[in-house]
Amino acid sequence: MKISVLQTLEPDLLDKLATTTNAEVVNFANKTPDVQTLAESEIILGWHPAVVEALNSSHQIKWLQVWSAGVDYLPLDLLAQEQVFLTTASGANSFNIAQQVLGYLLMHVRHLDFSLRKQLQSKWELPQGQAELTERTIAFIGTGNIAQDTVKLLTPFNMNIIGVNSSGHEVAGFKQCYATSEITEAVKEADFVVSSLPLTTKTKHLVNKTVFAAMKPTALYVAVGRGQTTNQIDLIDALKHGELVATSLDVFEEEPLPSDNKLWSMENVVITPHSAGQSNFYNIRVLDSFLANFADYQANGAPSAHVVNYQNEY
Repeated sequence: MKISVLQTLEPDLLDKLATTTNAEVVNFANKTPDVQTLAESEIILGWHPAVVEALNSSHQIKWLQVWSAGVDYLPLDLLAQEQVFLTTASGANSFNIAQQVLGYLLMHVRHLDFSLRKQLQSKWELPQGQAELTERTIAFIGTGNIAQDTVKLLTPFNMNIIGVNSSGHEVAGFKQCYATSEITEAVKEADFVVSSLPLTTKTKHLVNKTVFAAMKPTALYVAVGRGQTTNQIDLIDALKHGELVATSLDVFEEEPLPSDNKLWSMENVVITPHSAGQSNFYNIRVLDSFLANFADYQANGAPSAHVVNYQNEY
């Protein structure tokens, strides 16, 4: 068996991959991959546009493991047509993203952004209205790994936790879940609204002016999923017109965020450069997930976890 690696991995992880799979591991990280070698590989780890060329040739590719949770940038129709298993890194960075979400929430209620601005001005000025997360209401648009890991971190605060998912099905840790069609009802009493949605044809601009209008004017909106699930123009208008008090954003419709975008100059906006998913544990977690799946692949002919449903686009 041949496994081609397109993702940069530490030497010890490459050794672990080769030893555990007993495969021929070809490392193309930071190199232009050879299309013929990719086509001869049964499994590919990571992504490069050259994979498309390999898939369009006579190939042996059966499984593609990507290093991201989202797959909106991939040729899903081609992968489905070629009957390639596609697995993601879903869950591998959810805990560190959850920690960043908690950071946004604490920054907001403790007004740490205000204090940082005053520090840069060498001004000693007490913030007004410092509060706590205790017994507040939070609504998660998307109840997947990121939301569930954030809920675990929020346990000490005894918060009222609401969720929104495709069908309104129950999820452990959530007091109540609403279907996507009921999103305005779900957010109307929330002090914090956190979106961690994947990007699909159904979720693009799901969070828009209708949702912002339904939110409390004192609410904080946090986005850590995919930027295009939020209508950014509607968000800017909502902030300008006081429909919500502030926002913390890690993802944007256009990345990098253009320097002339209005969000940069708004004091009630916290911007991070799509960094929530970064972690020193990330490669370890993704590889461990792949190796667990590899055992199933060998035993049953298919990976069992984090497999993309092409019809659902995630």
